[in-house]
Amino acid sequence: MARILDRLPVPTAETMRFQAGEVVRIYGYEIVVWVSLAAREVVEPSGLPCFPALLDTAHTHNFSIQEEHLVRWAGLRPEALPFGRGSVRGQGRRLPLRAAQLWLHGNEPGSWDRLAKPSLHRLLVPEGIIIYPSGAHFPRLPLLGLRAILRNKLHLYVDGGTGLVHLRTRRRWWPFG
Repeated sequence: MARILDRLPVPTAETMRFQAGEVVRIYGYEIVVWVSLAAREVVEPSGLPCFPALLDTAHTHNFSIQEEHLVRWAGLRPEALPFGRGSVRGQGRRLPLRAAQLWLHGNEPGSWDRLAKPSLHRLLVPEGIIIYPSGAHFPRLPLLGLRAILRNKLHLYVDGGTGLVHLRTRRRWWPFG
């Protein structure tokens, strides 16, 4: 069993964070995770840029990102990512899925904005990711969706009593085993 998110707190008030020189607004009750993207197989992913995303169980795909965030935060251009499997309908148009390597960073226990070292966990996203074109203004922040959690057979537990999130690779006994 590998703990990926360990006692990750859910902020209950709005806060600000700087990312690549710009202010990122985090609203209360958003589950903030940290991810990295690559265009092809990466031998040493620890050198990849790391940026915030929201873990959103209502998002039915693997991962979605605005083109602007892809360029500024991940350092990738959409055309650098090969076409994935098919397309999705978004904002009244067809958006091709793009193949990418997606990495989720683990957190320091009890912190949403400090990363554990080493903490990278590759998430398989065989269909690809969605890149919303410039000017779409959606999603506000990149979204890690429920499909990625299910495809990777991860175990997600949100403790409403403590406001903590746990994500691990397999379950021994729940929630802290």
